Amino acid sequence: MKRKAAETEDQGALLSVMRWLAGIAIKCSRRQPRLFVPAQPDGWSAQPIAIERRFAADADLDPVTGIPVGDEGYYLYILNEAANWDYSTTESLIFSIWQRPWAHSWLILESPEKRVQFGHTGDLGQAKPRYHAGALQRIREGHPDPLGYLWQTMADGRLQAGQPNRPPTFVWRMPITRCRHQRIHESVVQRTYDQFGLQTDNCTDMVVATALLAGLHLIHRIRITPPQVVKIWGRKRRLWTDSRYRIVDFSAPDVLETDLRHLAQLGIGSDATQWYLTSQWRRSHRDMDLSRDSEAMGELS
Repeated sequence: MKRKAAETEDQGALLSVMRWLAGIAIKCSRRQPRLFVPAQPDGWSAQPIAIERRFAADADLDPVTGIPVGDEGYYLYILNEAANWDYSTTESLIFSIWQRPWAHSWLILESPEKRVQFGHTGDLGQAKPRYHAGALQRIREGHPDPLGYLWQTMADGRLQAGQPNRPPTFVWRMPITRCRHQRIHESVVQRTYDQFGLQTDNCTDMVVATALLAGLHLIHRIRITPPQVVKIWGRKRRLWTDSRYRIVDFSAPDVLETDLRHLAQLGIGSDATQWYLTSQWRRSHRDMDLSRDSEAMGELS
């Protein structure tokens, strides 16, 4: 009965989250991206992709409150740098990506002995142009399928060991058990990092996959439907010809952060942003050492 009641509450919470995502442009237009746009006359639309349930079947939940619990001293942190892109129209999204072509999600795994900070990074623009640069270049050149560039897989993926070069906009903390800590650690050690993609296998995908190991499903993907032709730089430009590129799904830190903030408001996990920025950002990496696993994990600082 408790499990059935928890599932009912779970479904209600998910509906609440999706309604909150849809209304965010009205409530937080100055601070948050507009993530939900119904179909427009030109074909444009944007919508976060829903999840079926919030908690995995084996999640460690308090039988009374239904929120995650863990062992003392064991935590998973999700750190997110949102780009705050404007999804209102095709033009506004392209312009906001051009203004701020970066966003990132990464993790801290904590035990009573230490904290380890890590993530998956890539799209460095060394062997190939970065995703935004390659697509914009194709638009300028009149390529028939500029958006097709977003389907490429980059071979410059790598492990981020320690802090990135920009601070997070939000940090969320969740208690976990010792068993789940070990499971997450083993997954990080065994994971390969050399491939990086916009559609799959990027920084946000790694974070969400790790959260699932902790028993939690997160809303993190967005679906956009760009029109074939749009006016950019004073001229009509083609975005796609092949119908394979008519719909673009990808994991977005903007969507993930919206979900994490809502979870903290519901009492599922907590907001650890101030703690991180005041006590952890740019500290020595002495408590983030993974040297024992450096050979297995590859690139570590």
